[in-house]
Amino acid sequence: MCTLRGVWILKENNNNGVDIILTKRINTVECRVRALSGLNYKPIPSDSELLQLFNTELLKDSQGYQIESQQTSSNTNNTTTTTASSQSLLSQSLQNKQIQQQQQTTISTNASTLVKIYQSTPNTHIISLGKDKLWPFIYIKKKNYYYVTIAVVEEYLVSNKKPLLIDLPQITAALNFLEEISNYMIGFFNKPPPYPEIQIFLTNIIPFGQPIDTNFNNIKSMIRQGFPATETFQQKRPAWKPFLHKGKQQLDFIICENIQCILYDNPSIPDVSKISGSLICKADLEGMPEVSFYFLPSPNSDSMISNLSIDSSVQTTSDITINNKISFCPPLDHFKVLSYGVSGVKAVPLRGFYQMKEISVNSVKILIQLKLNGEMNNSFDYCLLKIPFKNRGNILQVNASPTTGTVHIDSSLKSIIWNVGQKFTGRNLEVALPAEIVFTSNTQPPIPPTLIVSGGSGSQNVTAFPNLAFPIIDQSSSDVDDPLDKDPFCIGSNSYIRIFFKIQSCTLSGLNIDTKKVIIYPTTKFKLNVEREIVSNDYVIWNSLGSSKYSYQPNSLVIK
Repeated sequence: MCTLRGVWILKENNNNGVDIILTKRINTVECRVRALSGLNYKPIPSDSELLQLFNTELLKDSQGYQIESQQTSSNTNNTTTTTASSQSLLSQSLQNKQIQQQQQTTISTNASTLVKIYQSTPNTHIISLGKDKLWPFIYIKKKNYYYVTIAVVEEYLVSNKKPLLIDLPQITAALNFLEEISNYMIGFFNKPPPYPEIQIFLTNIIPFGQPIDTNFNNIKSMIRQGFPATETFQQKRPAWKPFLHKGKQQLDFIICENIQCILYDNPSIPDVSKISGSLICKADLEGMPEVSFYFLPSPNSDSMISNLSIDSSVQTTSDITINNKISFCPPLDHFKVLSYGVSGVKAVPLRGFYQMKEISVNSVKILIQLKLNGEMNNSFDYCLLKIPFKNRGNILQVNASPTTGTVHIDSSLKSIIWNVGQKFTGRNLEVALPAEIVFTSNTQPPIPPTLIVSGGSGSQNVTAFPNLAFPIIDQSSSDVDDPLDKDPFCIGSNSYIRIFFKIQSCTLSGLNIDTKKVIIYPTTKFKLNVEREIVSNDYVIWNSLGSSKYSYQPNSLVIK
């Protein structure tokens, strides 16, 4: 069981520090900690003291430690040079040993006062602050916000000895709790946060310092609807289902498969791909029913299922095998029933090539051709291509002729976005984008670029700074560019494009749910929806004209 002493939310400020925007301390837990600790009790400092510790011991610039160490080394070297001129070799050796000991003592002292420092802090940390006064001090960072908590570890409170983190399930639970509240809070930071609602949310998910149901949708429904005055359902409910659904009954299944792919368009370099999938359920059903179904592969598919992982709450008729009956009692919110890997797929959804050729110092020509696999459904939720240009100046002019879709210049002036649309309208399910791009020199300030588009998608001629946003691309962690746009590998003709797409109503594995064998017990009328989709995840095509086309390849299937 995980128990937390408090929750803090901090926000970065313009002075390279943080400010506290929300605090919740659990007094009942603190009383228990005081009783367990006895003479070893270390209270949580005030908010101002906690903020000072966080700023000085965690966020302090690491250059301060490095510079101080360098100065110490420089001073000792000068002293050695001065004394060496007036002493013998023996006395110089003794002096060097003394200086080395003093230097090590100074550095170790500095290291003890300056806890390991990072210019760019990792997203997840489990540390101690104030010379072990606060341990385990757990935090995660999302954008410019820090979510902090302190978990209760009874062994440490009693004996003041730190056990191994891997032996502490409460650490994992605390991190999961911080992830949940960060997902809840992120929607409120674009406007003034409703602090009363946040406090109500925290009170409901950790009533006595122990996280129960941290699902925001469940808590929101419970706050809005409340508990019934009389309990009409006699069966005992689990903690993750604090109230029951009332109203229209509906059961939704979503089969989502993600594909990572690297295409080289080179017979000497094999293309690679990696496919994984998951089955997600959303059950709006009254009472505490049991859902049973069969999750079966297509008889015409050559794919094989590997690395199958089924949630511990799911029951199967035998060992974990995907063609067996699967039963479970669903919670109210979205629920990942199982996840799996796919091997044996011989074709990828989109195949194509990318060619970029330098025609002058500040201009290039590109040609992109894509073909949709005939076995895929020609229905996209979105299909976008990002063409980045590394180690070059800002885009000054683009002259493009796409066969379909629209072309845009990214707001960074370092990339082009091709929005193919929701269908491949070309003959044989093929689309193409020829274009010529002109860049400014690296020393020039930003200039409003000119976009000239002609072809089957219409014509336009616009000169202005772009301001159109593409959330699918902007939110992708795999497409984060260097702020200075410097990539030592992508020099000259070494370049790539990245594709973002979601194909509806199909899967690569052929897995599907037999809708005629979905059973709910006790029997009731309900509406059943089954959706299937393929989503790209790091889908890259390298320039076939590049001088060096090797890149990182995941441990995955080789496409034949």
